[in-house]
Amino acid sequence: MESVSLTEATTRIIEIADRVASQHDQVMVTRDGHADVMLISVAEYELMRETLDLSLDDEALADLRQSRDDFASGDTFSTYEVRGELDRRRSRAA
Repeated sequence: MESVSLTEATTRIIEIADRVASQHDQVMVTRDGHADVMLISVAEYELMRETLDLSLDDEALADLRQSRDDFASGDTFSTYEVRGELDRRRSRAA
C-alpha cells in the first residue's frame, strides 16, 4: 500500500485514481504526516460494505459459524452429490 502526502496526491490524482480503480491498489493520503484519507476502488468499498453488513447480521453469522463447524467436522457434500442434487432440482422445475 502506497502512502502519499495530500500535496503529492493532489498533483498525481489522475494517475493514482487510475491505478486504484484498475489494480485495486490502496493509497493512504497523509496530512501533516498523519494518515487522513484512504483511496480505494468502488469495487473494494462495496465488498467492505457487504462484509460489514454481513458481520452485523446475527442470522448470517450463525449460518457462517455452522458452515465452519460442518466443514471442520467433515459434514460436507462431494461435488458429485451437489451436481446430483442440482440435476434433481432442475428436472423437478422443468
